[in-house]
Amino acid sequence: MDLRRWLWNEKGNVLLFTTVLVVPLMIIFGGLALDLAHLGTADDELQRSLDAAALAGAGKLGYDSSVWDAARLSAQSYASLNPVRLAWDTGYAANRNSASVNLALNGTGTAGNAPNGNIVLGHWDGAGFTPYPAAAENTVNAVLCRYQTTIPMTFLGLLGFATLPVSGQAIAWATQPVTPPVNECVFPIALSSCFFGGSTSAGCGATVTFISSSGGSAVGGNTAAWASIVPGQAANDANILAQVKAAAGGACSGALLSTGNNEPVNNGQLNNVVNWLTGNDPNAFPAKYAASPQLVVKKADGTDAYRGKGWEVYVPVIDTGGGCPPAAINGSPPIVGWTRMVITQVQGKNGQCAVANHWSGNPWDAHCFASKNGTATNLPPGGAGQTGIFGYYDCKYSPAPPSTIVGPITATARLRLVQ
Repeated sequence: MDLRRWLWNEKGNVLLFTTVLVVPLMIIFGGLALDLAHLGTADDELQRSLDAAALAGAGKLGYDSSVWDAARLSAQSYASLNPVRLAWDTGYAANRNSASVNLALNGTGTAGNAPNGNIVLGHWDGAGFTPYPAAAENTVNAVLCRYQTTIPMTFLGLLGFATLPVSGQAIAWATQPVTPPVNECVFPIALSSCFFGGSTSAGCGATVTFISSSGGSAVGGNTAAWASIVPGQAANDANILAQVKAAAGGACSGALLSTGNNEPVNNGQLNNVVNWLTGNDPNAFPAKYAASPQLVVKKADGTDAYRGKGWEVYVPVIDTGGGCPPAAINGSPPIVGWTRMVITQVQGKNGQCAVANHWSGNPWDAHCFASKNGTATNLPPGGAGQTGIFGYYDCKYSPAPPSTIVGPITATARLRLVQ
């Protein structure tokens, strides 16, 4: 009787049942927690890899597609240096249980920029990312890196989930100052934008011809004008001379004007400025030319537009309208960009060139007498009494000069945070 009562007594059965199940439940939930923690870690590691890749790529950018391949290779290299862990047991020992993040390259140059690729170059404006070619080539300032892979699961595998996907995306952009770099000498000449078609100059390979105050003169129309680079200063003889001397003396503090600002210009000859540039001052053009290393300016096809001595400066590009070459450049047109220019000759009055620079095919020798550093025996029609500046400029202008400093990671985020 006592034995039958004891066998049918249900008190304590729940406790016994719970005791039997609690251990396997703890193992199951612990395993699930480990798998999910592993997935989260892998996700963070993938994001770290993509952040590094995007920043490395952005650090190689300039406003020129010739650097795009270097940017892509840098992004690819940094991604592979930051692997994603596949298992917990042996960690990263010899990378046996980690996977490299292999960002695919879709090609070279501008053709290699598939908008859906692993590495995409484009323009970041703070509100979103626009890939090339939707973004103009000379506005490309950012690198987008994206990647997706799968991570093997342990306990979740028992439930049929052998792997789970992880993916990430990062966008890094290179900071762009709105004025030229502080170590560049900005010269008070502004180039006409009419010679730059899109991101390529129709005029590169030709010289800057700044010898006329009229678009219809016998010596041809200007491609440039004197331009004040100091806010509040008119582009008159005295102010421009002071600005030229400052640039020639090494007072290279960039320009206080920014892209979009209106810039006062002067289409006159400014004799005092030219007389100083052709003179014997230790900072004038003859001294600059004598001390110059070999400088190179390329044509659009990559061949030499100029290779020789000169004075390398940075100049603004101004909007002179659709006519090309422009008529007389007057008023205060807006700055649309900046470009490098190599001054190769300064022509004084009465057929005098400042230096003996006989670069093949140059236009200035014909404007100067053979006894005055040129090759002319007679000056061309309309050339008597003319002064001028000659030089070669880069085939592309940029909204602002490139920077080698990678910008802050405020633009580096997952897709949902930037678009």
